Amino acid sequence: MKRLFFATLMLISSLAFAGEKVAYQNWTVESTPQSHEAYTIADAQTSFGTFCSGDQCLFYLHQNLNCSPGSKYSVLMNSPSLSTALTMECTLIGGNLFQILTPFEAVLKASQAGDSIGFAVALQSGAFAVSRFSLNGAKQAIDRVLTEAAQSKSRATRQAPPTVVIPMIPIAPINPPVQIIPRQAPNQVPQSNSKDISI
Repeated sequence: MKRLFFATLMLISSLAFAGEKVAYQNWTVESTPQSHEAYTIADAQTSFGTFCSGDQCLFYLHQNLNCSPGSKYSVLMNSPSLSTALTMECTLIGGNLFQILTPFEAVLKASQAGDSIGFAVALQSGAFAVSRFSLNGAKQAIDRVLTEAAQSKSRATRQAPPTVVIPMIPIAPINPPVQIIPRQAPNQVPQSNSKDISI
């Protein structure tokens, strides 16, 4: 479900015609009212970036790899500040394959310092597909996307209608309680408090 949510949002972002586009050295930020994205391009078929919609953000790779949508793969990430193994999930968006990288925090940390970042993906042949991306301008571009995403969430929260809470009221029983009246013994005449008056 989460995969479909992000795939739909990324497709909307790629099809959006109106939006702000700002360059930070080798990185580009594109913002629309619904989404915010920062990315860098290594060549015509390879890009790396982050995408946010609401309070949900992700990092992705777009490479010319033949992966199976929905499949998860291992990828090695290397930057001056961090080297680690990541998981990437292959997602088909608008006829193109994207690899969603997790955990988000590790990629964010690696993208915040240094001049380049690299990803090595193991292929079925036993070889590795290696992609390197410039980090010149990455910190400013990614910080802007995360800030704008947080501000969009804050604006959406302020515009949301207030939630009405209706207190629970105990419900009275449908049938009124039965009143028990004691039975009188048969052939017994009820006594009267009135006095007989003779004329």
